[in-house]
Order: sequence, then C-alpha cells, then structure tokens
Amino acid sequence: MEKNSSKSMASQTAEALIDYITTKQMLPGDRMPTEAELIEQMRVSRSTIREAIRILSARNILEIRQGSGAYISPRRGVPDDPLGLTFIYDADQLAIDLLDVRVMIEPKAAMLAAMNATDEQCRKLQEQCSLVEKLIRANTEYEKEDVKLHTMICEASGNRILINLSYILTSSVGKTIVATSDSLKDSNTYIYHRKTVEAIARHDPISAENSMMCHVGALREFIVSKIKKRLEQDIKKPCTHCFLIYECMAFFGSVGLAY
Repeated sequence: MEKNSSKSMASQTAEALIDYITTKQMLPGDRMPTEAELIEQMRVSRSTIREAIRILSARNILEIRQGSGAYISPRRGVPDDPLGLTFIYDADQLAIDLLDVRVMIEPKAAMLAAMNATDEQCRKLQEQCSLVEKLIRANTEYEKEDVKLHTMICEASGNRILINLSYILTSSVGKTIVATSDSLKDSNTYIYHRKTVEAIARHDPISAENSMMCHVGALREFIVSKIKKRLEQDIKKPCTHCFLIYECMAFFGSVGLAY
C-alpha cells in the first residue's frame, strides 16, 4: 500500500479497505477477512488495522460484531445525521417537514415494492406489520418496529437510492420521535400499514401507492392538528411573567412611584 504523508496510516488503510470492499462488490452482511488476513494483505500493523476498522465503523461502512469480526453494514456509509437535524431546534416544524418529505417518497417506494418484492420479502413484511399491530394494541413501545417496517418497504422496492434515503429517513424519524410519539396509536393510521403490505403482497402497485399516501398523509394531518391544539392550550395558559409585572406595577403605583 502506497503511503501518503498527508494522511495518517489508519486513514490510508481505511481508504484501502473501502477499495477492497468495492472491488469485491461486497454486500450488507458480508464478512470481512480476519484481522490476520487484513494485516498480511495491507502490510500494516495490528493497531493500524484496528483503528482503520473503527474509522469505517464510525462511518457506518463496517459493523463490528464482538467475537465474530467485521461485517459490511446494512447502511453502507450512510451517516447517522446527514441532514444535520440535530441542530434544528423547532421539533414541531421538523416533524411536519419530515412528513412532507415522506409523503413525496414513501408512496412511490410502496409502489415499486409491489412491483419488485420477492415472496420472501412479502412474507417478512406481513410478519413485521403484524408485530407493529400487536405492539400498538398492547400499548407498548412500537416506534422502532414501525420504523423498521417502513425501511423494509423501501428495501423491497429494489431501488438503491430509495433504500439509502430510507436509512436517512430512519435517522430523521429517531430525532423527531418526541413530536410524533403515540401518533400511530392515537390516529389509527396504522390500519393503512396492513392495506399497504397486503397490496405489496398481491403485487398491486396502484393500491400500494394509494394506501401509503393515505397513511403518511393522515399521519401528517393528525400531527399538525395535535401540534396546533397544544399551541392553543399554551396560549390560553396564564402568563406568570406578565402577572408578576402587573403586580409590580400595581405595587409601585400604590406607593406613588412611576416609570
């Protein structure tokens, strides 16, 4: 491996490992060569290989499994927060903006899934849909499994760009979960999950697209309504700060002081 003085040895090795992965056309879940094999191939030290693997793990290219080795990550390089949502502090507007994007993307993903999903993918989608329904009915935490279902639909589309976008949306959903908490359960929009999955299973792209549009659209309407009601309640609450100012003005007025 050629050395580049402007980069650390670990960074250079990480880039060499990426070249190895792409040359071999490795897929998510594929196991990387053992540490000893990589040391021999890259002609670097054990500590350099380990640091290079940590670099790629941080970039979601590799997934380290304790006692088993390094594997190609399902996310294959998609960052945890590529849209910088961590630094958007208006959680309500962020939730709405995210749903606007989902309305544009997810119905088409469902349509493609109905066209391209394998029998195995259809079976797993039905199982995942049943799991989400079960968790919602049991009034237990369902958000992670709901996100997984939507990701699986994008994966079933067979479109690599959509799949990567689904990983970005997955990260985004995690950052807006407070604003959207209990939305599926409260709005009953999860019934469209079942309609979408059934349409995908019978390879009906039009019904799959329409069902997903109804699901995400209804979810958006519900959340907008929920946010609006909360803001109205906040406005109706007595303002303690204003009340204190009024009391102070009354007091100073009573003792003959003026502003």
